[in-house]
Amino acid sequence: MVVIRTDANSKIGMGHVMRCLSVADALLKRGEEVLFVTADDTPVPLLTKKGVPYRILHTDYADMEAELPGLLCILQELTQRAELPEEVLSRMSSQRKDIAILVDSYYVTEKYLAALKKRITTIYMDDIYAFSYPVDMLINYNIYGEEMGYEKDAAFADTKLLLGANYVPLREEFSAGAGYGQSRKELSAETENVTPAEDRLHQTAEQGRTADGGILITTGGSDSFNLAGQLLMEAMKYDALKEKEYHVVSGSLNPHIGELQALAKKHENIHIHCNVTNMAELMAESEVALSAGGSTLYELCAMGVPVIAFSFAENQERLVQTFVKRGIAQYGGNYRTDGNKMIQNTIAGLETLLEDKNLRTEYRKKARTLVDGKGADRIAEAIISGR
Repeated sequence: MVVIRTDANSKIGMGHVMRCLSVADALLKRGEEVLFVTADDTPVPLLTKKGVPYRILHTDYADMEAELPGLLCILQELTQRAELPEEVLSRMSSQRKDIAILVDSYYVTEKYLAALKKRITTIYMDDIYAFSYPVDMLINYNIYGEEMGYEKDAAFADTKLLLGANYVPLREEFSAGAGYGQSRKELSAETENVTPAEDRLHQTAEQGRTADGGILITTGGSDSFNLAGQLLMEAMKYDALKEKEYHVVSGSLNPHIGELQALAKKHENIHIHCNVTNMAELMAESEVALSAGGSTLYELCAMGVPVIAFSFAENQERLVQTFVKRGIAQYGGNYRTDGNKMIQNTIAGLETLLEDKNLRTEYRKKARTLVDGKGADRIAEAIISGR
């Protein structure tokens, strides 16, 4: 069994839970059991919809040391179960005796991780290298992961490091669609085993990526600054953009969903999509995407969608800047430092990008080489073999 400790709420968004669900899916496909443990019940609707078991600690997500007694009790309960006789376990479930925990939160402390590592195989999913984490396995799937210096840190001498874009944990819908910047003809020339689902996504991509393709706007699960609304209002000022079709993806934690829906009532070409289950298809139908930094950028790469990237949180800026420096995305700006200028730059950049087919093609080609859609599988295999 793999216990997954992560959270979601209006302040931190849904990203941590979503990427953990991708890893969970890969583990489940390999016969592993998973158990999500969260501080509160915010992620419960999504976890229930996905059909994965969970436990709630009823604690403060930002004070992880305070939750240790409750979490350790859960782990002790599971460990005792794992130590039952084989014939009893076989009647209960197919779970392995070995238990590991995957932690995905920016609020971990050295004391917290050390307490877990003392009792159980501990894996940490990182973005920021806040300190030398006392863990058995460290995952940083960002394209700059191999440049952060983990290997030079003596504290990680015995830690298995999974670094770089080979470990991007895409959801299955994007794994199937990885490389869809190619045409169906190009893909057919590369493989004889194109599945019906893959072919359907290719058809969608080819039909959507015409001069009249839609504009996808994705600003994270919460969007506390209402960036989507601001971007739409700015776009309506441009004669060349105001008639375009806009598809805004919004999460259940967005406090501005009412404002977005009101805007959509005024403009027939604005479409609001809440809690979507067909994100890959929406991306495949898009000519360009406006996206905040985060895992969505990797999903857009997998689908071969040209993107204008921006940030509104400290942990997003490095990723956005790296994408821009490598020629994978166009820079929109940093909302925390640039404010409304970021909104203006992003929409001005959209007008320019839509006018330049060659530039869109260049972005698409570079993007599709970044991820192959197998990152979650690689993580799952490493977790299983590393316990």
